[in-house]
Amino acid sequence: MPRRWIVLALVGLSLAHEIGSAQGQAPAPGACRVTTDVENAAVARAWHEDVINKRNPAALREILASTITHHAAGGYPKVMEADGISAMMSDFLTAFPDLHYTFDQFIAKDNYVVERYTATGTQHGPLGQLPASGRKATWTGINIFRIECGRIAEVWSEVDAITRTQQLTGTTPASPR
Repeated sequence: MPRRWIVLALVGLSLAHEIGSAQGQAPAPGACRVTTDVENAAVARAWHEDVINKRNPAALREILASTITHHAAGGYPKVMEADGISAMMSDFLTAFPDLHYTFDQFIAKDNYVVERYTATGTQHGPLGQLPASGRKATWTGINIFRIECGRIAEVWSEVDAITRTQQLTGTTPASPR
């Protein structure tokens, strides 16, 4: 039964293309197809699932726009190409070889996907100014992805770095006064 739906979808796409061509309507140069919320969520999920959890940095080539804007703290440049994103992901895998993300929630609307996650890993390498501690840490974060033409074009990242640092350094938060 699912195969029949695939065939029907392909026939529908073929007919739509023929109708557009028959009316002399060619796609605009540089135009891309519209992606659904489900497709956009799958692209956003690959950011952590494929690249980090499956240890497949090559997946970035399939999900990133040629340049992306990444709004995040931590000393990374605001605008990066795939190589810069790959280096950033590699930094985390070097610091936390057992790093794993679980997904708490995805919300997709129009060209945006919000991802809430929980990350866990044991620090065996440096992370920024923090030397390897051998300690395990669990932290949460939220990413907002803007998807353009089926690829990630912009990301806003917020992470609970304070809790992560406290766990890695063995410090406890100051008590409120």
